[in-house]
Amino acid sequence: MEWSWTEADSDRLVAWLKARQLVPPDGRPVLKIIGEGHSNITTLVELGDSRLILRHQPVIRANAPDVLREARHIAKLNTAGALAPRVLAMAEAGEALAVPLYVMEHVPGIVVSGDLPEPLRRDPRGMAHAMIDALADLHGIDAARITSRPLDDPEANRTHFAMMRGLIAQLDGHEGAALRAMAQQLDDRVPDAARQCVVHSDFRLGNLMWAPDLPPRLVTVLDWELSTTGDPRLDLGYFMIAYPAPGITRTPLQDLGRALYQADFPPISELMARYAGRTGRALADLHWFAAFAAWKTAVFYVLSRQRGEDRYYDDDAHCRAFLGASADHLARRDK
Repeated sequence: MEWSWTEADSDRLVAWLKARQLVPPDGRPVLKIIGEGHSNITTLVELGDSRLILRHQPVIRANAPDVLREARHIAKLNTAGALAPRVLAMAEAGEALAVPLYVMEHVPGIVVSGDLPEPLRRDPRGMAHAMIDALADLHGIDAARITSRPLDDPEANRTHFAMMRGLIAQLDGHEGAALRAMAQQLDDRVPDAARQCVVHSDFRLGNLMWAPDLPPRLVTVLDWELSTTGDPRLDLGYFMIAYPAPGITRTPLQDLGRALYQADFPPISELMARYAGRTGRALADLHWFAAFAAWKTAVFYVLSRQRGEDRYYDDDAHCRAFLGASADHLARRDK
């Protein structure tokens, strides 16, 4: 994503932060864009020993996820005890910048967005268990504390699928045709929805922050912009297409988490069994949910590429890989 801080925006932001006593009154904070995100922008605000994290919508992406909706959602998760950074302040468009923003605490730790670092590579099983345990704990939060929407709706998965399908109804070209063909296969047997819980919707290695020592321990979970309530298997299916999967077409999400290929991580079946034991949930139809997650992510990638706002999406091989993974998971469901 091409975006950088101008001097005028920096001055305005710093004045707003100081007025709210979020940074020390003396000195000028350093602003550094961090992370690998392709929607809202994350900035480290640093002045001496003071560090904050700022999230804001980019001017160039009017359709980026609503950053204040994200902040309010995280604030509710904070009260419910979720493993998420604490929200400190929010600003509507025009208050601090021309776009809305929020500020959260800086949590020290390691984000694995490249190669697997020491000492984590010494305990890949411990890492994998920490990941799936964090997802199980998230799904165990009382979702009624987060939303007032009904949580028991057997039709929720079909409603979700129909909404996604509507996004590609008029999509031109071979990709539109391929996405619609896969949707037809997915439509054959959409599972009834389980009782809804809080779902992260982007739970993968690059959105997790680790303590710097052993045993592997997550200190927080990042990037909640897509989080909502839904069938817990939506998160599990997404996790499956972001985790090493022998015999399944490799996805761009697995490329982003290439560190998971650099040590002897346990098979996904072990993690799903651990999740089931921790939560007591029945995990039927996981391959359908993995197929749906791959197809849905392909839809987002294609629509993002057509908008032409981020060069990351320019490679049309992304769509082919996700659709290949979707087909592979559907084939496994039928075995």
